[in-house]
Amino acid sequence: MKAFFNKLRVKNISVHIYYMDTYKAFKTYKEYLIQKKKININKIRYFITIDSQNAHESYLFNNVFLLRTVKKKGPVIGDCKTWKQFRGQSMYPYTINKIAKDLLESHINEVFIVVNQDNSSSIKGLEKAHFKKFASINATRWLFLYFKLNIKKHT
Repeated sequence: MKAFFNKLRVKNISVHIYYMDTYKAFKTYKEYLIQKKKININKIRYFITIDSQNAHESYLFNNVFLLRTVKKKGPVIGDCKTWKQFRGQSMYPYTINKIAKDLLESHINEVFIVVNQDNSSSIKGLEKAHFKKFASINATRWLFLYFKLNIKKHT
């Protein structure tokens, strides 16, 4: 019940939208086996396990409403997490780079990532993975409605 009421709250958002439209390989000293599981029609989970432990997970969403505010449409990588004991091993940039490669090679034109402006470690990782900043958005959100929308494009 608490989760339901949380969705009804008005929220301030400050995010950057990054994108990749041309694949550029991420160079790493170690390759990981990335597994994939379809959650539902709009969501796929990509994950790395090491010695039967969760090490990293990233999700691919087919449609994110926020992209409409910048007149874009396409798949969005998000809700990424690297477990604490596995941080610093480049699993995050490796995974998102591989997801982008698969999508771009399957004739998707652009792949996006939405990241909070204050999440410096994620920003560093996605820039390592060769994603480019497209826009910054500050707004107030209620359900799927955006108010006081301030968009700054970076391209």
